[in-house]
This record gives sequence, C-alpha cells and structure tokens, in this order.
Amino acid sequence: MLKKVHPFNWIVAIILLVAVGIWLYMSFGYIYEEHVTEATLEEKSHDDDGYYVTIDGEEIVVEDESLWMVLEEDEDYEVTYEWYGQKQPYMVDINQAHDDDSVGGGH
Repeated sequence: MLKKVHPFNWIVAIILLVAVGIWLYMSFGYIYEEHVTEATLEEKSHDDDGYYVTIDGEEIVVEDESLWMVLEEDEDYEVTYEWYGQKQPYMVDINQAHDDDSVGGGH
C-alpha cells in the first residue's frame, strides 16, 4: 500500500535544498572584498607557506615577496583584499594612505 505524500513534505524539502544551495554559493562561490583606507600595518611575518601582513587585526596573505619586502610596519596604507569560503584573505591592491599619484597621472 502506498503512503500519501503530504505537500508539506515537498515544501520543506524545497526550502531545505534552496537553503543549502545558498549556503554553498556564499561559502565557496562568492568572493568577498574589503577596502580599507588608512589601515595601519601592524606586523609582517613569513613562513614556509608564504608572506603575511597583519592589518587592523586581520592576517592577509601577500603573494608577491618583493611587495612584502617594501611594506613597513606602523605605516598607514590603503588596502584592498579578498577571500572566499574558508580561504585566508589575500591582498589585491595596496597603496600608501593619502597618496594621490594615481589621480590625474600627469608628470
């Protein structure tokens, strides 16, 4: 004998699938970006896995060693970094705070 399936069960199943889909997208498919002006570089560090800076309490990966070398502790920077899922944030762009070199661009 077949059991009757209630519409309530289908509705709960659909809501659950949508919620899981949204969670998966936000955790692994969506890239978060943070732009910080006048962020103080608190600490520089490195290990076998890479180069890191700590800015406003957030440890950020610096993928370019030469860029990491020119950054100075206790200096203010304008920083953009990204992350997705459970990955550690990585630096996308950095410039000295109040540096207007890129604005206008004339010699």
